[in-house]
Amino acid sequence: MRPLPSFCLTFTLALLCTSSLALASAAPATKAAPAAKSRTSAPPAIGAPLPPPVQAPVDEAKVMELEWQDLLPEEDRKDYNAGPPTATHDYLSGESGLAAQQVMNFNVNTKLDQKQVKLPGFIVPLELDDNGKVTEFFLVPYFGACIHVPPPPANQMVYVTLKEGVQLDSMYAAFWVIGKMSARGKSTRLGAAAYGIAATRLEEYKY
Repeated sequence: MRPLPSFCLTFTLALLCTSSLALASAAPATKAAPAAKSRTSAPPAIGAPLPPPVQAPVDEAKVMELEWQDLLPEEDRKDYNAGPPTATHDYLSGESGLAAQQVMNFNVNTKLDQKQVKLPGFIVPLELDDNGKVTEFFLVPYFGACIHVPPPPANQMVYVTLKEGVQLDSMYAAFWVIGKMSARGKSTRLGAAAYGIAATRLEEYKY
């Protein structure tokens, strides 16, 4: 694997280590289908939910289209909040204080283990191939803010592998990730994910 270039490393660290995470705010309110390849006209607002997709739902046999709250155990969904956690500012240190820490909640929905799923979100690059395509990444559910906003909890992050890779031209581009989900995730120095997806393909999330 090729090391991340400086812009990707800066992006990744800004998103995870310092909680400048970019992602769809806990998935769209209504389930929807893949969209045709096109560019979004503007980035989503920082901290705001990703708008619903443009196209209507399409039934894909044996593929479970998920929303981010589906990743939580049923007993945890009553307190679900699509937005980012509250910033942990210290009025004495201001913006110079330590970055907020990730909540290591690994409680998962075991019914999703080994299922073919489809989940929308933003890409946080972890590995690139020799052609500069992202082959390993975290999928996360909201567009972050400053370093004092924690990354999503571990059970709201997904570690994704994609053999053919994806060219990431925009930091705020959102994608549907399709593949087999595992209730076993990945821990890295940048963060931890309670789930994994061996992706077979990606589709642009058009909103």
